[in-house]
Amino acid sequence: MKQFLTLITALLLGNQATSQTENVLFIGNSFTHMNALCKIYQNLANSKGKNVFADTIAVSGSTLKGHTERANTYKKMKARNWDYVFIQAMSRELSYDSLTIATETIPYAKILIDSVKTHNPCAKIYFYMTWGYRNGTADTTNFESFVDMADRIESGYMQMSKATGGYPVSPIGMVWKDVRVAYPDLNLYEPDNFHPNPNGSLIAASTFYAAIYKESPVGGTAPKKVDPTVAKNIQQVAWDFVRKNYSKYNLDTVQIASSSKIPKMDFTAKPKWLSVTFTNKSTKGLEVKWDFGDGKTSTNANKKHYYQKPGKYTVTLSVKSGCEWYTVKKVVTVSNRTTTKKKTN
Repeated sequence: MKQFLTLITALLLGNQATSQTENVLFIGNSFTHMNALCKIYQNLANSKGKNVFADTIAVSGSTLKGHTERANTYKKMKARNWDYVFIQAMSRELSYDSLTIATETIPYAKILIDSVKTHNPCAKIYFYMTWGYRNGTADTTNFESFVDMADRIESGYMQMSKATGGYPVSPIGMVWKDVRVAYPDLNLYEPDNFHPNPNGSLIAASTFYAAIYKESPVGGTAPKKVDPTVAKNIQQVAWDFVRKNYSKYNLDTVQIASSSKIPKMDFTAKPKWLSVTFTNKSTKGLEVKWDFGDGKTSTNANKKHYYQKPGKYTVTLSVKSGCEWYTVKKVVTVSNRTTTKKKTN
C-alpha cells in the first residue's frame, strides 16, 4: 500500500472567507442612496459568485463633517462586522482648494477612519471618489465644465488619501469621465444634472467591484432600467480603467490590521486505507478551516477524514490570525489496495 504526502505550497496570504458573507458599508449622501446603490453593488457582486451583503448610512447633502456629527453614523458602524467600508464626501467639498480641503474635510475623514477601525478593526477602508456635474458649476468653485470639476475632485480625493495614510480610492469619477468620452450620447444624470441615474449608479457599482476584487464586472447583474448593452459597455470601461490604474489609486495596497501576525503554518496527515488523520501543527488558538479536496470541509482543529474512493487529494488548511487568513496545502494519496507477501517454501 503506497501512501505519501507532497508539499504544494508553504504559506499563502489571501481571502479564504469566500463562503462567508462579506459585509460592505457605504457612508455617503444622496450620491450613495440614489437608485439604492448598495443593492446595485450587492446584486452585481452576488451574480459574479461573491457572497455580499451591502448597506448604507447616507444623508442627502452631507459632508464628512456632517457624518461625524450624527449618532446614526456610529450606530451603523457598530451594526455589523464590516469587511469593507466606503467613505464618500460631498463632491463640492473635495473640489475646493487644497488648503480648504486640508482644514475643513480631511480632519473629519480621519475621525471617520478612526471610528471605523475602533468598531471594525479588520475592515478595509476605501474612499469613494464622486464625479463632476454635467456642466460643471459656476458657483464659488467656478468650474466651467464637467472635466474641470471631475479633475479637481480627483485631486481632492488623492490629497485626502495621502493625508490619511494612503487609503485606496475607488475612482468612480474618472471612470465616469471615460464613459462620457466613449459614449457621449449616453445620459448618466438625473434632470438636475448632478445626481446619478441608474446608468451612473452602475458606473459606481462596477468600479467598486473592480477595485475590491481586481476582477472584471462584465456580465454582472445590472439594474432593470439599464439597457443590457449599455450595462456591458459601462462594466467594460470600469474594468479597463481600474486594472490599468491600481498603483495610482493605491488599489494594490494590502490593508492588514496591526493585530495580524503571520502564524506558523503546518499540518501532518497519516493515511490508513481510505481514512486520513489530519493534525494541525500551526500556531494554536487560531480559527481553523480544512478543505479535504473532495468537497468536504471541517472547522475542527484536528480531524479524521474518510474518503469515498482512492486517489490524490489536495488538502488545504486555512488559519486566521488577526484579520487575515493564511493557508498551507499538501497532496495526500489514499488507497484501498493491500500488498500481499509471496509465500516461500
